[in-house]
Amino acid sequence: MPRHPRGLVLASRYRCPLAIATALAAISSSALPAFAEITVIAPWSSASQSPLQTVLRSASPGDTILLKAGVHLGPLRIDRRIVLRGEPGAILDGGGRGRVLEVAAPGTVVEDLEVRGSGRRVLTVDGGIYLIRAAGVILRRLRIEDALYGIYAERSDDVTIESCDLTGTVRPRADSGEGNGIHLWYCQRSVVRDCSVELFADAIYLAFAHDAIIERSRFSRNARYGFHTMYCQDNHLSGNTFSYNLAGCAIMFSNRLRVLRNDFVHNRGSRTYGLLLRDCSDGEFAENRLVDNTIAVFMDDSNRNRIVGNLIADNGWGVLLFSSSDGNVFARNSFLNNDYPVALDMKFTDNRFDDGKSGNYWSENAAYDLDGNGMSDVPYSPVSAFAFLSKQYPDLSVLARSPAVAALSVAERVVPALRPSEAVDRFPLVTPPSGSSAEASMRPSPPRPAWPWAMIFLALGSTGLMGLLSGRQPR
Repeated sequence: MPRHPRGLVLASRYRCPLAIATALAAISSSALPAFAEITVIAPWSSASQSPLQTVLRSASPGDTILLKAGVHLGPLRIDRRIVLRGEPGAILDGGGRGRVLEVAAPGTVVEDLEVRGSGRRVLTVDGGIYLIRAAGVILRRLRIEDALYGIYAERSDDVTIESCDLTGTVRPRADSGEGNGIHLWYCQRSVVRDCSVELFADAIYLAFAHDAIIERSRFSRNARYGFHTMYCQDNHLSGNTFSYNLAGCAIMFSNRLRVLRNDFVHNRGSRTYGLLLRDCSDGEFAENRLVDNTIAVFMDDSNRNRIVGNLIADNGWGVLLFSSSDGNVFARNSFLNNDYPVALDMKFTDNRFDDGKSGNYWSENAAYDLDGNGMSDVPYSPVSAFAFLSKQYPDLSVLARSPAVAALSVAERVVPALRPSEAVDRFPLVTPPSGSSAEASMRPSPPRPAWPWAMIFLALGSTGLMGLLSGRQPR
């Protein structure tokens, strides 16, 4: 196929008249910089006859390949820095074979495409888009469907994945599901922003991937975890929503995390967590909403973390803390209507439920504040005897609302020696922290006019009085 320097090549199943091609080349020559070439590819009914792979092999660095609307057949490979862009309605279909698009060129941009139809072999990492040693790649405004892995990146630093929608084929909570939505392995400084990922085993999985930024994305209805890390350091999650997964986040062997202003909601099941921390230390978890999870926060062998200013509401367990965790600080959190606000398996603990100045708000605490400083005059122990027992014997949970458990709770308040743990909030808050989500949810609604009810009661009273008078018998 002829190429026009700094020009435009029209690859179509129809022949382009020479005059039209010459005119297009002349127009594009005057409008584009000397290094750029735009190649427009129309759909072909046969992958073997399509010029797309030939154009990709012969493109020069900086060229743009524009795919017209329709189905373009893969699999394809990019091995030089180009821009691959689709017009509205452009689809790249792998036909169920291997990786639909493989990128091995740093600096490549892929945008405005629908990618679908990968193979199903985990060993060969079949998926929608596969990056191998391709630093600085930008993937944006992509829709990826019917793929084993949505996006898989290996040893590719500074990758940006932005405004992409990924939908897999794994049923929620399916034990046999395979393939992750976004899988990053040995990738540094990655950015995932404004994406939606659902129906994979894990929505996003990071291994040995440091300094990643995950923000403003939605991870929902995945078979296992919304977000899963192994051996990752200094990652930052903010403004994301993790919902209806087996666990919203499962963060393992990863340190110095910053998890801010995320929603962990509706992650429910027999072993379901909002935020699971396994061997994670020196992190900051602030201003998150953990609502309607079986276990809101689970911590095992995780130390020196600060859990501050979060809303922890309507969960089975608010915080489930193993004795292997030490030096964690919980302060200015709002614990609302959890079956068990805190459960421990230790009597003595170095985990603190205040920061020395301020504690947490506990909806179960009948606090009183005589000096009006916003903190209860009496310390509060968030670990009940029944929570302590049910942590070790989960089957006891069926008795949580029984009269015997209620009586035990009253006895603990009267006789502090019955408390099973030394964990105590020395400065419990009387109201949720100012400006928190809990405060907004508990703010009283404007009073409704009382006169309609007064009229109803007046009418009922008049009717009753008339009945009494009419029922009196004359003497």
